[in-house]
Amino acid sequence: MIRLFTGFLAWSPQPPKSAAQLAQMSARLCRLLREEVEEELERDNPGLTTLAAEWRNLLFPEASNEQFADGYAQAVTFGLLVARVRDVDISNIEKAAAELRKAETLIGTALRLLIDNPDVKEPLGTALSTLTRVLNVVDWQTMTKGSADAWLYFYEEFLEVYDNDLRKKTGSYYTPPEVVSAMVRLTDEALQNPRLFNLPRGLAAPEVTICDPATGTGTFLLGILRHIARSVQDSEGTGHIGPAIAAATQRIFGFELQFGPFAVAQLRMIAELQVLAAGAGPLAPADMPTPKLYITDTLGDPYADAQFSSMTAAIGESRKEANRIKREEEITVVIGNPPYKNKAKGMGGWIENGNDAQKSVSPAMASWSPPPEWGVGAHAHHLKNLYVYFWRWAALKVFGSDWKAVVQKDANYDIPDQSGIVCFITVAGFLNGPGFQKMREQLRRDCSDIWVIDCSPEGHQPTVSTRIFQGVQQPVCIVLAARTPEKDRSKPASLHFMELPEGHREKLKFKALETLSFGSSGWVPGPKGWRDPFLGESASLWATMPALEELMDYSVSGVTTHRTWVIAPDKESLIKRWDRLKAEKDVSRKAMLFHEDRDRRVDRKRTIDLGSFKTRDVAVSEDQSPVVGPIRYAYRTFDRQWLIPDHRLLSQARSQLWEMYSQNQIHLTALEAHSPKSGPAIGLSDLIPDLDHYHGRGGRVYPLWRDGQATASNIEPALLRELHRRYRFDVPPEDMMAYIAAVMANPAFTERFKKDLKRPGLRVPLTADRVLFQQAAKLGRRIIWLHTFGERFVDPSADRPNGSPRMEPGKRPQIPAGAAIPGAPNPLPDEMHHDPATNRLHIGDGYVGNVTKAMWDYDVSGMPVIKHWFSYRKRDRSRPIIGDRRPPSPLSDIQPDHWPAEYTTDLIDMLNVLGLLIELEPEQAELLDRIMDGPLISNDKLLEKGAIGEKDSG
Repeated sequence: MIRLFTGFLAWSPQPPKSAAQLAQMSARLCRLLREEVEEELERDNPGLTTLAAEWRNLLFPEASNEQFADGYAQAVTFGLLVARVRDVDISNIEKAAAELRKAETLIGTALRLLIDNPDVKEPLGTALSTLTRVLNVVDWQTMTKGSADAWLYFYEEFLEVYDNDLRKKTGSYYTPPEVVSAMVRLTDEALQNPRLFNLPRGLAAPEVTICDPATGTGTFLLGILRHIARSVQDSEGTGHIGPAIAAATQRIFGFELQFGPFAVAQLRMIAELQVLAAGAGPLAPADMPTPKLYITDTLGDPYADAQFSSMTAAIGESRKEANRIKREEEITVVIGNPPYKNKAKGMGGWIENGNDAQKSVSPAMASWSPPPEWGVGAHAHHLKNLYVYFWRWAALKVFGSDWKAVVQKDANYDIPDQSGIVCFITVAGFLNGPGFQKMREQLRRDCSDIWVIDCSPEGHQPTVSTRIFQGVQQPVCIVLAARTPEKDRSKPASLHFMELPEGHREKLKFKALETLSFGSSGWVPGPKGWRDPFLGESASLWATMPALEELMDYSVSGVTTHRTWVIAPDKESLIKRWDRLKAEKDVSRKAMLFHEDRDRRVDRKRTIDLGSFKTRDVAVSEDQSPVVGPIRYAYRTFDRQWLIPDHRLLSQARSQLWEMYSQNQIHLTALEAHSPKSGPAIGLSDLIPDLDHYHGRGGRVYPLWRDGQATASNIEPALLRELHRRYRFDVPPEDMMAYIAAVMANPAFTERFKKDLKRPGLRVPLTADRVLFQQAAKLGRRIIWLHTFGERFVDPSADRPNGSPRMEPGKRPQIPAGAAIPGAPNPLPDEMHHDPATNRLHIGDGYVGNVTKAMWDYDVSGMPVIKHWFSYRKRDRSRPIIGDRRPPSPLSDIQPDHWPAEYTTDLIDMLNVLGLLIELEPEQAELLDRIMDGPLISNDKLLEKGAIGEKDSG
């Protein structure tokens, strides 16, 4: 034992040999420190709780205890790393903080603040002593050989060990140097261009101020410094690089919210400046220029003020200076990779909400919100994304866009309309998304020229090897928006569009970026309309067709239950689930079974009815009545399940849908944020549809009727009048819906427009031929009859009888004698497969005959219909928990213990529908060909006639 303790006390850490080893080692130590901080906070350690409160006051008002523990651990770890880079001995952490403060005021002050209090230091002694002991052996110069690139992937490698989910939570993604280099080069080219800014020295010009509002680990700032160094070397010679770089650091600003990336940026900048600003030889660390980097929330209120103690004065001054820059410094160039985070409502700070002192003025985002009369309000939620907030901040800061409308009235500084550049790489949704129309209009007013580089011509979810950011599935783009001094806001910006080549990012995309300039071939002009997409003018017919949403007066999201137990493939399971919930006496257990969320709690009442389904005037916790009778529910395309129509159980029931529901209603469902990849481009149902009805990944619902009496058409009435004028016969709403079904509920449509569908947004080829319209409407009625399982457009004389559709005898799927899917007492089956040789669909020990391979392969944008249907009816129905999503309620586990006969009936119904639809596909494809070969009614003509325009959304 003595030998063991002696060995431990005599242990000497081995210095890491590379930045990657250091990242992994420091990540483990940082994680240990974070865990100890969390434990002490749970114990209400007075030193740490006081420190957490002060930390919030200083930097992050909204930080939770978990976020503080993370910030504390990273600040200490990276503070000590910066000290080692400065050759500071950290064996005595207090002396190290004091020494570091001489050169790195902000980091040194933060480090001292975090470890100064004995009530903090002593409980964390084990983690802190281990951290200092291990990191003190780091020889930064030997390990990195002075190269800033040694830190290139440091934070990425750190996060992989420390917290692999943190990057996803913050929306931060490392930008490849090849992309940074291209963006910096294009920005420099724009500054030099005589037509634009006429600054021959470009980024090296002393009057050009630059800001990266989401600095991360400093990749863009390093790219700019390196570009300036090369420019100075070519123009003035190597000997002038040092002074020029030292001067440039005083007009380049970086803002970063997270302490870890901020410190890494400091480390990388120190390494780079030692090389670039050295002149004749390396500079001593104390003589290096200090980069103007700030720990701050870029989106935070630049007018906010706070009181600081003498100990925290340095941090307070840093925060004040960051706010002064945000408020008063004229910035010529904003460049970078703003964080992407969807559903970021409440995270946009001052840009999103303004503040209490500004109640008389609108927040900055208000001027980018589309007005109600545009009819795209249902899509405006896409504006609530971090990258959009950063775009709005940049436009406000560089272009002075509506500055007077959003600043305090008594502000001492007034920013005029000014010139400059915003160059971002971001998610590409704003290029053509309907919710971004006001954003596009404002940027066209603000800018003289806008260049757009589509980095994801493959569309959504491309192969990983083609992605610029390999962890990002969404299409991304580079946009450079420039405003010249003489900009006339009454004239829209000139739009220039280019696609990178499809394929491997290193072999094709990065290679293309190497030589890309404004003089490159491949740029095409974009549309000139104020609200038009930021895309190239398409030579294809696709761009001339009216959008699906333009033909409808109203659209809404489908039902979002937020609890899976209220939906089931059979009624009996829902009854049993309700009875189990009702029988639970323990209050907390009942709440857990109910699966509470922000919108629905077990002890709260609801007052709004769901159409004819009255909402009970009692909280679920007190309700001892039988379950509200389950109804058929459009869960997925061709998958009709059951739902408890109880508003108390449905978080977002979309009451408008229920008010409009009737025995004549038809719902068309389609994707919104994505595009269909295969199969029919739309879904159809007579039942109330789920949010994910089309294929399990969101979308919109377009009802046929706007009222429960089926008298108010949801097809644009002005459109129907225009079609009547053109065709010289009345076009009822049902025929317009049927026409859309014939054309779009068809794999041939998705295949034909595959290239155009790389970007979200469906368009309808609307024939100008009256005969073709009538033929399509007739065919579409049969399509809808099939999609609704024989419950809509019933007409026996047209071979559309009432009841479940059936294929011809001899073709129809059936279960022969002896092939029944076993019911009780056999358990539910877990296996299903198709035998193409016999056309048998095997389920457990039974099978269905006459199931063709085409039926088995039938999919809706990648969702295999039969397999997906079975996945909700087999014994093991568990699904993986993705991200931080809550596990479902145990009530969902209540299901049949054997295969019910109704499952077989539903399966046979669905197989017959699929078979009949497959038989119609050649006729649909041939009809689509004839429509496309003939004259079409263009979107512009419909707009000109007032046939499309204002609409409502929910």
